[in-house]
Amino acid sequence: MAFSLAQEFLKRNETYVEKEHKRIPLFSEMTFSPKKMIFSCFDARADPKNILGLTPADGAIVVRNASGTPARNLNDIIAMDKFTSLTEVIVIKHTDCGATHMTEEGIRAHIKKHSPDIDSEILDNFSMETTHETRKDVELIKNCPLIRKELRDNTSGLLFDITTGKLTKVI
Repeated sequence: MAFSLAQEFLKRNETYVEKEHKRIPLFSEMTFSPKKMIFSCFDARADPKNILGLTPADGAIVVRNASGTPARNLNDIIAMDKFTSLTEVIVIKHTDCGATHMTEEGIRAHIKKHSPDIDSEILDNFSMETTHETRKDVELIKNCPLIRKELRDNTSGLLFDITTGKLTKVI
């Protein structure tokens, strides 16, 4: 049987536990709670920790997924707001996102090939232009009646330029 990456990670973790791990406080022991929620693409070139210089003191929860969209995480925003009383939500997209290299036709063909029983017409208004998608994702949060009004009003979208390293406010 081949050695899996999961097995390798378990081995690396043993080293981490022995040499580096320091006790992490329980929620009941924490003197602060996260107040900001950041959505970002999981592309390693656009790591919010690096581009924003995030530290634990910033009190930020970073959610990373394909294209950095909050669409699949609205319940998480609501739950975390209830738990910690969030003060801000930030959506960060980036240039040269892998998703911008996809086409609607290509995704529909992939769905049809790999999941023929699924209707590929479920894709709605497919666009991967980053500025447009940033606005669309922020508007999704701002228009969600389940999210507290103050939090909706304090939601913004930023665009990270892979080439220059510059972050720009979109909305």
